[in-house]
Amino acid sequence: MPFRGGRALREVYRRAESGGYAFMANNFSEANTLIGLLDAYTSSRSDILLQITPGTAGFAGGGNKAAGLRALAAMVRALAAPRPIAAFLNLDHFTAREMDLIELAIGERLASSIMIDASLESFEENVRISRDVVHRAAGSGVLVEAELGKLRGVEDAIASDDAFYTDPDEAVEFVRRTGADLLAISIGTEHGVSKGKNIKLRLDLAREIQAKLAGAGLSVPLVLHGSSGLLPEQVKAVIRFGVRKLNKDTHYQYVYSRTACDFYRAHVADIVPPEGMEDDVVNLFPGSSWSPNKKIFDPRVVGKAIQDGIRGIALALLEQAGSGGHTVGDGEDSR
Repeated sequence: MPFRGGRALREVYRRAESGGYAFMANNFSEANTLIGLLDAYTSSRSDILLQITPGTAGFAGGGNKAAGLRALAAMVRALAAPRPIAAFLNLDHFTAREMDLIELAIGERLASSIMIDASLESFEENVRISRDVVHRAAGSGVLVEAELGKLRGVEDAIASDDAFYTDPDEAVEFVRRTGADLLAISIGTEHGVSKGKNIKLRLDLAREIQAKLAGAGLSVPLVLHGSSGLLPEQVKAVIRFGVRKLNKDTHYQYVYSRTACDFYRAHVADIVPPEGMEDDVVNLFPGSSWSPNKKIFDPRVVGKAIQDGIRGIALALLEQAGSGGHTVGDGEDSR
């Protein structure tokens, strides 16, 4: 199925709202994570929302963020094309410093949506920056997600030692003045490694924000960043109060590294020369009868294990969100 744009993504959120479910928004930085995610969502017949950060774009482009953005967007389009589900791409935590990349993504229709993060700024500056991105995206079909409130922790290059909850009245004013299509709120989650049992999740705030936006006639899906540590019952609770997009990054990063770590620990003797032997990597160990096992050290071998690991955790997470069996299907709007 073709990569789909913001118009189709708006319909995805509309259906999630009426059906009372949500979508996990899945960060990736290279092919193994992406393939594992696509495999999971294909088997569950669920549309998939993928995400990349500015740091990810820089990593994929060898330091060139524009090149990395184009490369990752092309990878999503190519790998999603034969799948029977719709694939969407969101730019995650892009700031005013990346306005050139935001314009690039809008102009070349590289993304379905863009998250502009000005949450560390004052309320008025946040409104100004977020509204500017909405204006730049006008007419393109690209949706704009903005954030009000501040999460504790580190995401990409954005760090905060403090958390500030989203004010429900400010949320209404913010959405009215910016015209944002989605609103990321702060109700107690944290970026990075966190444990749901230790999080003071303000469900009352989510409920009030949802009610006040609806009362003001604003139909805006809510977004929860830093959701990797949430317990299943916490995920179900936030979905009840209008959260339709939950960001997942740290969870996949850990599964990726844990799978690779377990694999290599199990195969040390096939990769590392015996103790006391000259570690002559340049010449592939000519002074010994020992040789590394290509059937093991070929990166495609551990890569397949990583894909399977990502697939497994993604299946569990999308089941929590309830998106299985939901797809908008094919359509002419691939922009």
